[in-house]
Amino acid sequence: MIKELIAPLPSLCETLASEKRAIVLYGMGTGAEKIYSYLKRHNIEIKGIVASDGFVRGNLFLGFNVKSIKQAESELGPLCLVLCFGLEGERSHFLAGLAKQHRILSPNLPVFGETVCDKDFIIENAEGFERVYESLADELSREIFVSLLKYNATGEIKYLDIKNSNVPPSEFFNHSARHIDIGAYDGDTVAEFVENSNSYADIVAFEPDRSTYKKLCANTKGIRGVIAENSAVGDKNGEIAFASGGGRASHSGEGNETVSCVSVDSYCGFTHIDAKGVPVGSIKIDAEGMDKRVIYGAVNTIYCCKCAVSVALYHRGEDIIELPMLLKKHYHKYDLYLRKKEYVPAWDVFLYAIPRRNR
Repeated sequence: MIKELIAPLPSLCETLASEKRAIVLYGMGTGAEKIYSYLKRHNIEIKGIVASDGFVRGNLFLGFNVKSIKQAESELGPLCLVLCFGLEGERSHFLAGLAKQHRILSPNLPVFGETVCDKDFIIENAEGFERVYESLADELSREIFVSLLKYNATGEIKYLDIKNSNVPPSEFFNHSARHIDIGAYDGDTVAEFVENSNSYADIVAFEPDRSTYKKLCANTKGIRGVIAENSAVGDKNGEIAFASGGGRASHSGEGNETVSCVSVDSYCGFTHIDAKGVPVGSIKIDAEGMDKRVIYGAVNTIYCCKCAVSVALYHRGEDIIELPMLLKKHYHKYDLYLRKKEYVPAWDVFLYAIPRRNR
């Protein structure tokens, strides 16, 4: 079914190759660099770089003089804009007006790793995507999944417009045990969890970035039962490379700094499957590319506690196909739900694995 849905669609690069308008990158930074390299590998000619008026300022980027959209249009005529930055919620709404004047396409390249979940990758791994689709527990999850694959294949933003796609399953919050928040940032997701649950035992919030950890402590000071830990989480204990990018740009696994790293199993006392550790009711994993390693370090906790798990699926290109099946492997009675926030490109996509006993 997946191959039949995706194969007839024109790929992003096929669309760009046939585009008569001047193709320009909209935005600068590491995202634009990745997209530029990806398009060059596919023999797509880039005519220029544009930015919003406040970011032009005579910048030179990738060998192009950065221009405003109006400047580029006056020189090149009608434009095909390739979006190279992220827009969340209402901030993305201006694209609808811009699309009336110019063609807009949005590549979904991974934040980490080299695997790109594009049309070729989807077709090559169609059987695996089919298994994930068949494992999803409700119609909304299946709609989100198919729409994401269509978007990844084509770069067409219209596929990201899915109503009520960001309502998590209530079962994730309904327990009286420990909640673990991995990648707690400044405490925003801790506050979100508390808004939906008043029966939890405590909340352990992990944040490896030192400056952000201070904000986490300040912002959760009045919340019951919060234990803030200035540590990364992975598949084993020790130290790990860390890149402090400031706020959400920080990530573990690479960089010039080091931070302490723990596994969920060791922290909660489930060093083997017969261990008597601290009961865990739910785990939220948003670990900036370390998500699979976090799961590997939590397998005993998952097996012993049958806890609900929420994990980000957008950091690496392969996550959307690998992480759902990895969780099902460690507890086959999970029901899987897919949810996404309003974001262009398809960031903030989360899988919720809910044990059937909770329903």
